[in-house]
Amino acid sequence: MNLAWLYWGSVFVLLMAISSAFILAVRQKAFHALTTLELATVALLICLLYVSAIPWQVGFAKVPGLDALVFSIPYTAIFLLGLRLVPKAGVATLMIFGSGLFGQLLGRGLNPAWWPYYLMCGAGVEIFLFLVGRSMRSFWAMLGAGVLRGLLAYSYMYLILAPFLWHQFYAWWYVGLKTSLGVVGCTIGSWLAWRLAPAVEKAARYSNL
Repeated sequence: MNLAWLYWGSVFVLLMAISSAFILAVRQKAFHALTTLELATVALLICLLYVSAIPWQVGFAKVPGLDALVFSIPYTAIFLLGLRLVPKAGVATLMIFGSGLFGQLLGRGLNPAWWPYYLMCGAGVEIFLFLVGRSMRSFWAMLGAGVLRGLLAYSYMYLILAPFLWHQFYAWWYVGLKTSLGVVGCTIGSWLAWRLAPAVEKAARYSNL
């Protein structure tokens, strides 16, 4: 299949999904403005998400298998804790897209070809949260959001983005292995977030965040 058609086809599907979800959310009045403190909290979380990727960037990417597992644990935990602290529509996309954009600004510069990847992960979680009522009080809701982000991130990366951007093609078993290890990391990260969430929320209340 032509790689350009595959990539732009995924972008089209993404835009249709985002548009449909946005219209549905507006009709359900799901959007609420973020306060100044919430915006500051999201900005801090975006920085933490970027920091969580540094070990992967400086060496773990060269260790077969460990990259997906190690990277997913802190990223997922921080991401889910952010959703517990600021449980509003759009925050998932804002965190994922913001951390990706922040990384580009600190790295080799802006590259719009990566933006659908960030939006795909964010929009998928947003739709999931909309379906479960945006309740992150359940462990299974946190696990579902964390694992879903991992599935979207690794499958899109290895099946669409890598072949389109770098002309690197991976065997199905390799994609399955990397995705599975990433999901294991997301599961561990979800459990950590679930265990840490009450303490983090309590600390946030005492600090008036």
